[in-house]
Parts: sequence; C-alpha cells; structure tokens
Amino acid sequence: MSETVTKSAKYIFLDIVGFTHNRSVEAQTELIGVLNFVVLEVIAKHKIDDKDRILLPTGDGICLVLLGIDDPYDIHIQMALSLLEGIEKHNTVAKDEQRRFKIRVGINSNVDNLITDVNGNQNIAGAGINLAQRVMSAADGNQILVGQPVFDMLSQREQYMHAFRHYVARAKHGLSLDTYQLVVNGFPGLDLATPSQFREDSPAPEKLPEIAAYYMAQAMVHRAEIVICIGRGKTVYSLIVLLWMLAQDSYEHNRRSPLQPAMTDHVCGAGSGFLEQLKYYQSQDFWACADFSSLIVEHELRSAQQFFEGSMSWANFGIHFVSPQGQRKLKTDWPNIWEDLDLEAHSNLES
Repeated sequence: MSETVTKSAKYIFLDIVGFTHNRSVEAQTELIGVLNFVVLEVIAKHKIDDKDRILLPTGDGICLVLLGIDDPYDIHIQMALSLLEGIEKHNTVAKDEQRRFKIRVGINSNVDNLITDVNGNQNIAGAGINLAQRVMSAADGNQILVGQPVFDMLSQREQYMHAFRHYVARAKHGLSLDTYQLVVNGFPGLDLATPSQFREDSPAPEKLPEIAAYYMAQAMVHRAEIVICIGRGKTVYSLIVLLWMLAQDSYEHNRRSPLQPAMTDHVCGAGSGFLEQLKYYQSQDFWACADFSSLIVEHELRSAQQFFEGSMSWANFGIHFVSPQGQRKLKTDWPNIWEDLDLEAHSNLES
C-alpha cells in the first residue's frame, strides 16, 4: 500500500445559485463557460501556479483547492472577492436575464490527503473539502461564508477582527456547524444580508379576538356620542361597561343560528339610545362599575391595547377611541364585522 501524502489546503467552494431555474440548456451551458473563464482569470490575476492548485468541477460549480499557499495568509478570501467582482462585471454587460447569475461561496482550510482519481488526475479528500461544501450550502447568492478553521486564523488579524458575523448552521444528521459570514463593505458584488437560513421569520401577526373586534367596532360606531359625554370618574368606567355589553350582544347575535330562539340582550335598556343606556350604567354602584371595567380591560382587551388611542389608562380615555392603525387591523382581520356594522362610514381612514 502506498504511503498517504497530506497537504495543507485552502478551499474555495462555489456554485451557481438557481442554475436550472428558468434557464434554457443553452443558457446553462454558457454560464458554465463564463464561470470557468472567471475562475481561470482570477487564478492568473493572483499568480497561482498549476502545481499549487486543483480545480474540481461539480456540475454547476467548482471547488478551487490551493495547495500549500500561505502567503498571503488570506489568499482564499482575496480570490473569492475577485470571483464576485468578475461575475459582477459579466452581469453588467449580459443583456439576457438567463445569462446573469450569482454564486455562493464556502471557504475552509485543513490538512487533507492527496489522492489520484479514476482518471489519473490529482485530487484531494478529507474533512476540509467536506466542510467547505457544507459551509457554502448555508450561503445565499454572492455571499461568502467561512468555516471555523478560517475564522480562527483570520480573526486574529487586525484586518479581519470585525469582518465576520457568526451563525450556527444546520448540518447533516442534526449536527450544528459554526459558520461565519464575511461582512465587509466596499467589495463589488458582495452581499452582506443575513443568509436566509439564519433569518428569524417574523411571526404572523395575531388576529384580533372576535369579542375585542366587536368592542372596537362599537367604539367606532358611537364615537360621536362618546366625545360628547366623555369625562373622568364613573363616566369613563360606565362607557367601557356599556361598549362591552354592546359588543357581547353583537357577538352573540352574529353567532346565533336562525333556528335558535331570539336571545335576551346584555345591554340594559336595549331599545333606547346610547346616551340613555349610558345613564343606566352611570347610576350603578361606582366601585362595582370600576372593578368590572378593569376586568374587561385587563382580561379581554389587553391583547388589542396597541390599537386604541393613548394608553389603557382611564386618565387618557385611551380605551374609548380606536386609532387609525386599529381601524385598519379591524378591517383586515374581521371584514364581516366591518361590513355588517358599516364601519366605513365611521372610520377616518383615507380611501
């Protein structure tokens, strides 16, 4: 058995993003030709001898292996940036969208084994090249990600001390992988955005609870009357209780089946107008009304607090008036309520 030959290697693993998506076979073929040209141009620019590199085609990409090159120490970063610059130049003159493209780049370094492949060509195998590919797979178009060994070496250099952003990537078999994105301004084509794999998707905004939506709707319908009678003390609490009772009635009427008997309204004096109904609640025990309104605000309306004008404090009367943001939220979440109560006529939203 022949002796294993090892070599210090730097890897620049890259592939074309969306290689086959909406591209003809002819366009795909041309892109491979462009990529090959740019890679060879970069190799020449950085004066890499044939004996010091291996080019491994991967179908829609290339792995460029630099053998034993330690000067300059960041040659792999420099070449990756040159690759992006070359592709950027191509894209500015390419007239056909199918002929424009981006690459993603993964960089790593390791001491790996030199081997001879089935065609008799020099090749390399080991953990270093495998990690380079995994790091690359976490990148988006025109982004450069590096593995832990590269970060450990470069981050000690002044030029790169603040040049990387750390992520933990998902690897095979549930393993985690420390990955670092190059985020330095001023390099043509380099994308500094957070890779999509590491973005925290904003949760979809919660829908307004239906009963809170009805409360907001009643506050909109009766805004003019509320403005007339608003004041401190019992009126504030009585208004909350009355709007809540009106909301309960609307909620239950909406849910009642046509086959169900007519229900009894929660609002006292349901046949009278809003101001007459308010007088009834103002006549009730002050502390009972205050405590009940506090329970309504705290347990039923707290999730909708940002959709009222002002705070939930009685001193600001915030719970009585629905803000424009709240009106838009109500219209979006509960279009049936908006339509049934004709809230368009009571809103102050621009059409």
